Amino acid sequence: MAFIQFTNQEKVNVKLIDKQHQSMVKIINKIHSNLEKEHQYNCTSDMQNLIDEIEIHFETEERLMKENNFMGYYSHKLEHDRFFNQVTKNFDAIKKGNPEILLEQLSSIKRWFYNHLDLSDKKCGTFLNSIGIK
Repeated sequence: MAFIQFTNQEKVNVKLIDKQHQSMVKIINKIHSNLEKEHQYNCTSDMQNLIDEIEIHFETEERLMKENNFMGYYSHKLEHDRFFNQVTKNFDAIKKGNPEILLEQLSSIKRWFYNHLDLSDKKCGTFLNSIGIK
């Protein structure tokens, strides 16, 4: 079973956002799977890919919210900024030789992903759907 499941229940029904969520989930699951298989797994490249995907995704969501005057833009962006800063800080620690925090980081990402999806992204998706963005 995958570390993070992405089913129809996790979709926000905005094609681009759902595609980006799926891409991030795929990378997270790859990292988690490789950690379970390989004791000496070097996650640097995969973690950088994840950070790049997160950054692109946040920029996409924020652009869509801003362009369409989504009322929750500022609080949503704040959530993104806090999360991104935490992930990059932890990734820097991992690159400097503290790999023990990687599993903890993945669990934290998983919790954040589901919480953020349910509490913020679905509201944004519903709003975007209501103005014709699918």
